[in-house]
Amino acid sequence: MATARGVDDLKIDQRLAGSLLQDRTDLEVKYARNGAEALSHLASVVPDIVVTDMQMPEMDGLQLVEAMRRDHPSVPVVLMTAHGSEDLASKALKLGAASYVPKSRLAKDLVYTVQRVLDLVGRNLQRQDVLKEMTASSISFRLASDEKRVAPLVNFLREQAEIAGGFDPTDLTRVSVALDESLRNAIRHGNFELTERLVGVDAVTLATLLKRRRDEPPYATRHVHVHAEQNTTGLVYTIEDEGMGFDTTVLPDLDDPRGFEETVGRGLILIRSFMDEVSFNPSGNRITMVKRRSQGSAGR
Repeated sequence: MATARGVDDLKIDQRLAGSLLQDRTDLEVKYARNGAEALSHLASVVPDIVVTDMQMPEMDGLQLVEAMRRDHPSVPVVLMTAHGSEDLASKALKLGAASYVPKSRLAKDLVYTVQRVLDLVGRNLQRQDVLKEMTASSISFRLASDEKRVAPLVNFLREQAEIAGGFDPTDLTRVSVALDESLRNAIRHGNFELTERLVGVDAVTLATLLKRRRDEPPYATRHVHVHAEQNTTGLVYTIEDEGMGFDTTVLPDLDDPRGFEETVGRGLILIRSFMDEVSFNPSGNRITMVKRRSQGSAGR
């Protein structure tokens, strides 16, 4: 059975997150009161995912993310953010966390977010020696507007990045999350023209909206165009939809803590936190994302 480690100094919040995960997934949840206690448990039992509060005594969420990145880079960390912890959360996303959920939206978003991150981590495949010597590659996809196709494509691109080398497991998870968010944005907001407020409804209503868009013109015939490049300096991904685009001058401010309590723009916050460069074309229907290899790993 897959396991999760819930980290929170408040028992009521600890049990809320744990009960949501245990009731709605097949995860077995173990608990810790702070980052230091969580790390002591990890010395003997390493979970599949860590879900942590930000503000805790002894070792807070930011310090835990740093320690996880250093000692357990293959284990993704999802943050639970409360009012007043937004600045810590912003730093944690830049240092290695895989995603976040505002505490005010735990009941709606926690299970979905955790399941998506676990799906994106995937399983490691054996690498062929000849592929380890690859210096550059380029591949393109014309993807139907069906979210069932997103995870398989992201996992394939993750495997290709893993084969290319130069990225630790935390980097690969964060790249996977950025790709996942970008592809879902291209389908939902781009091709299907659903507003952020509509996407923020409950899961059942959203599924109904997505199915309706898949079956009606002009949305049904639209595709997402994906181009992925690997070279000695890093990864470049371009994702373009066939929708109307958006105003690229209005983007969430990564340094504004209020953004962490908003549903609107959450995907862009994650994308811009996890990738080294993010840019859009003037019409806003194409995003280009760059992830550079760490120094010393390029040009193997």
